[in-house]
Amino acid sequence: MRAVKKWAWIGAVLFGVGLFGGGVFMVSEARAAHNDVRDALAAERIITAEDAEIPLARVDSAAEAKAQADIIQEHTLAITEGKTYAELPRDDTRRNTYLQAVTLRTALMESYLAFKVADLVQGVGVIVAALGLSQVVLGLYLGLVVRSGREQEALPAFAQLPEPAR
Repeated sequence: MRAVKKWAWIGAVLFGVGLFGGGVFMVSEARAAHNDVRDALAAERIITAEDAEIPLARVDSAAEAKAQADIIQEHTLAITEGKTYAELPRDDTRRNTYLQAVTLRTALMESYLAFKVADLVQGVGVIVAALGLSQVVLGLYLGLVVRSGREQEALPAFAQLPEPAR
């Protein structure tokens, strides 16, 4: 039991280092995914419509992808007089237009989703890395200050406990 008390702080530090490493990895992978999606969208050379929320912009971010998907839907519903694919008669030639629009919107919304997931993973990675650093600090405190019996020295004067009566 004495060995556990003496060396347990090292486990806390190692756990913190592992968390920090995992968080850094998550941030790195999220940035790589974000860049991959951005590059794939940019390679398509899509420009948002003049009447989109973000007009005449190159689509290479989540906001532009969503703006273009929204305006495609708006234009398609104008063409079909507000009817969806299922509501159009089978022999209506606008069904093909609607189907093409849905395909484009789906691709753009998948890009939008990929950007958002990458952002989420990056945020969680930052939190995990911060938790790892706090675990390292706690482990070092327990190992270097408390274990050595210098906990009283590490505390400010007003927080120090009186010596126990003997």
